[in-house]
Amino acid sequence: MIIQHAPLTEPVLRLLQGQLLTIICSAPVAGAEPIKEQYLLSRLGLKLQSEAELSEELARFQQHFVLYHLLYRVQAQLLALGQGYLCIELARVRLVACSDAAEHADDASRRQYYQHWPNFYLMSEQLLEQQLDAFWQYFARGRGRLAEISAADAITLLQLEPGFTLGQLKKAYRTLALQHHPDRGGNAGQFIALRQAYQQLLQQF
Repeated sequence: MIIQHAPLTEPVLRLLQGQLLTIICSAPVAGAEPIKEQYLLSRLGLKLQSEAELSEELARFQQHFVLYHLLYRVQAQLLALGQGYLCIELARVRLVACSDAAEHADDASRRQYYQHWPNFYLMSEQLLEQQLDAFWQYFARGRGRLAEISAADAITLLQLEPGFTLGQLKKAYRTLALQHHPDRGGNAGQFIALRQAYQQLLQQF
């Protein structure tokens, strides 16, 4: 059975929407530096309760989903008030003048995805892993072909000892990936190399 309701009550969502609107409107209109997703999450202090134990990546996805749901609500609110158009991009947003809305119109399918709460619950650990792999492969293609990495180099990169277990591999990858994740100010190239090393060593199991 697919759960249809939001993970937060509507009054809480409206309160967060108001806080988000205040944060975004404090940035100058047109030509402003984009506001990063991580900054918005830290300013909102968004915390979600879950009865199930989630991996850090799935918990981060759920926070991301709620934030983007709220961002699309704020986008509609700003346009209705004639205060500007919120460009919602990958891991960042930017407020521009209403007159520039057509130039920056975003993907309607992405908006629909984040406004449909069942998508929040349909994401599983396995599906998230597949989507992250696909995203980082796409991202890496734009940066040119990655050099092949040896198993020994992969072990060194992930700071593992020979004879590591699957659990140790996953833990090492998660720890380092969090440190180097671009959304947290890390280096995208280093993050991709970690992901490549992890995928290579995962084949041993």
